[in-house]
Amino acid sequence: MEGWIKLHRKFLTWEWFDKSEMVHLFLYLLLKANHENNIWQGVEIKRGQLITGRKILSKDTGISEQSIRTCMNRLKLTNELTIKTTNKYTIITICNYDSYQTVNNNNNQQINQQSTNNQPTINQQSTTNKNEKNEKNEKKIYIPDFSEFKKYVLENNPDIDIISLENKYKSWIVNDWKDGNNKKIQNWKSKILNTMPYLKQNANKRKIMP
Repeated sequence: MEGWIKLHRKFLTWEWFDKSEMVHLFLYLLLKANHENNIWQGVEIKRGQLITGRKILSKDTGISEQSIRTCMNRLKLTNELTIKTTNKYTIITICNYDSYQTVNNNNNQQINQQSTNNQPTINQQSTTNKNEKNEKNEKKIYIPDFSEFKKYVLENNPDIDIISLENKYKSWIVNDWKDGNNKKIQNWKSKILNTMPYLKQNANKRKIMP
């Protein structure tokens, strides 16, 4: 995940600023949220949204699951975010994400925030013209849904453990389609073929995801 966010000094006046875990969690969510719309398993994950869960949040931030629950409830209470939970995943939407991340086309390419008294004031530092050009020229990466992903793997290794395969797929999704070395997965078929030897074999054939 590339790019920057820039904190305005008014962040010091945010109503939750004296709660270190609140600051930690909210900054994490801002950094992990999609900067552009994407599709995951046929579901559109919009700009300013991310798919995650309490266990993942706890693991990544070091905050306990109970504290994660408390922090999330506070952020919902003050309209910092909304949460939609299904039996498969949780989508978190950062309210007014565009006000934090909107780019103004001025000479300095500064990113200004339209802050309110109830919301943290956060500006994102824009990239240079050169980086913008590189982003435009960057090859669009295709992310398959799990059905296609699983079908391809089973065609090449029918004895692969489905749970292990699902966990690997989810880890790449949560990490913005990057591998364990934080490198973008350009060719997922080649990547999973190289990863197969490290996955469990035929431990559980129970179907986990459609």
